[in-house]
Amino acid sequence: MDLTPLTLPRHIEAETSLLGCLLIKEKLFGTVEGTGLLPDDFFEERNSFVFRAIIEIINEGRTPDVVTVSDKLSTVQEKTGVPDIEYLYEIANNAPVVSEKIIKEYCDIIVEKALYRSLIKVCADSSEGAYRQSLAFDEVVDQTTSFLIDLSNRRQTTTIHKLRDIVDEEMTKLKERVDSKQTISGISSGYPHLDSMCSGFKPGDMVVLAGRPGMGKTSFALNMAIEMARNGNNVLVFSLEMPRSQLGNRVMSIECSVNAKHLLTGKFDDGETDRLWKNVDSLSRLPIFIDDTSKLTVSDLRSRAKKLDIELKKSGKNKKLDCIMVDYLQLMSSTGFRDDRVRQVEDISRNIKLFAKDMGIPIVALAQLNRKVEDRSTKIPMLSDLKDSGAIEQDADMVMFIHREDVYKPDSDKKNIADIFVQKNRHGQQGVIKLRFVPQYTKFLTMDNYSDDI
Repeated sequence: MDLTPLTLPRHIEAETSLLGCLLIKEKLFGTVEGTGLLPDDFFEERNSFVFRAIIEIINEGRTPDVVTVSDKLSTVQEKTGVPDIEYLYEIANNAPVVSEKIIKEYCDIIVEKALYRSLIKVCADSSEGAYRQSLAFDEVVDQTTSFLIDLSNRRQTTTIHKLRDIVDEEMTKLKERVDSKQTISGISSGYPHLDSMCSGFKPGDMVVLAGRPGMGKTSFALNMAIEMARNGNNVLVFSLEMPRSQLGNRVMSIECSVNAKHLLTGKFDDGETDRLWKNVDSLSRLPIFIDDTSKLTVSDLRSRAKKLDIELKKSGKNKKLDCIMVDYLQLMSSTGFRDDRVRQVEDISRNIKLFAKDMGIPIVALAQLNRKVEDRSTKIPMLSDLKDSGAIEQDADMVMFIHREDVYKPDSDKKNIADIFVQKNRHGQQGVIKLRFVPQYTKFLTMDNYSDDI
């Protein structure tokens, strides 16, 4: 394929028409600002210089025209590609009489052509990296995926919204909830007391579920995933620690009330076989998707989640990916900060939060706690116990800890009782929720009592 500048996507007429209009009518610049157009989006370097000069003049509180832009360009150190005043007069004199709508269309054309050129460069760089093989394959794929997602995000140019539009949108959602008699605004966790505290897991939220090993983090997350899926939500589970066969067995144990050990041995008690065959068909139809890749970067998570989301949208009306679960966060890999695990976890945590916001869905990230909790007389977890980084606490919209006293005290009077401590909640109150744990089924059941106090 010929990739010379003559074949690269561009629209010179849109560039010169836009700049000419801005030179004779400064008020049109307000429309341009909302489109996300950048100086580097212009194909011709001289047009990029002109647009950059216009921005600088407006930021200085002055009016851009042929004279002021020419004066600003005269101060540019690098003269190569800088247009003269004759060129400015030419594009100003040839500027069409246009509306704000047409100006926006000019901007959209220029941005789209720039995105095509960037896409060509990303693909060319990726091909060169593949040929040279100077980086590990995963690094080449991660870099390419990251660049492609950044390009895709540039299509979302509108970042400023009128309060009136926001209020109207929220009132429409509120009316829908009232009409449908919904009591929560997000996805239900399947546990009423938890839903009443946080009003469900909301779009863009990063929800952290943390605990020491053996407390039941994975099982509790799977219980929630099953309830979400039963309500029609598509849930993607990334399992870095446990293979899909084990997750499948746990889901069958939870949903069919069959002893988890019996699923491994094939020796069932009375009634278990009937329950298994009675429920397995409906269980297999639950929209839960599992990725059990043991090495996972945020780029991997983003690309695979977006791919599934696209497939779901193609499969039917109103279908999409509704929730992601990651088990667990500290096992994820990062290509940056190789010698600093704390910085790696900070990077992973921040990008998970950004991706949740970008996708507009909640991401439930399981997390380990450090060993400091074992040294305290009271084993109840605190936010400072989150392993490897305080950034997890900072990025999360909600942090809840799972704690079972009988793990430390086998003779405890709280046998098979799990406390869910909600210690950070941007959308509501903090508190403690008590659940009954059924160990043979790895199932968590709702109890009537819960406390608003931690």
